[in-house]
Amino acid sequence: MPGQVPDRAGYVVRDGVRVYYEVHGRGAPTILLMPALIQLRHWKMQIPYLAHHYRVVAFDPRGNGRSDRPGTVDAYADRQFVQDARAVMEETGTETAIVAGVSPGVKWSVLLAATDPDRVLGIVAVAPGVPALTPPHPEPP
Repeated sequence: MPGQVPDRAGYVVRDGVRVYYEVHGRGAPTILLMPALIQLRHWKMQIPYLAHHYRVVAFDPRGNGRSDRPGTVDAYADRQFVQDARAVMEETGTETAIVAGVSPGVKWSVLLAATDPDRVLGIVAVAPGVPALTPPHPEPP
């Protein structure tokens, strides 16, 4: 089943990497659907319902879907996905959003909220694949 046709789609370019995004609906608040490690189509069943009530922004993560596939390991560091999300928010005029993530998208959602707390209204965490966000506690002597 094909997904909903976006109201707007395009690319944001960050450090030479093109990241594909889509915008659906017009309601408030905006919901930013963070990618997992797969293309934004994994949200295709949620987007039509959410777009009926809210403005929805979703994007393909680097390395998947319509986004570029950079060739270095560092290009796939957590900070890169968070900066891509920030760039998509800027490109789409998204001042604030509720951020929803699945699996590693939850970690990137938390990191986005930690670095831009005024832009993240809340987080929806679906099947969080979030290893510890802090260093492990040292072993007792």
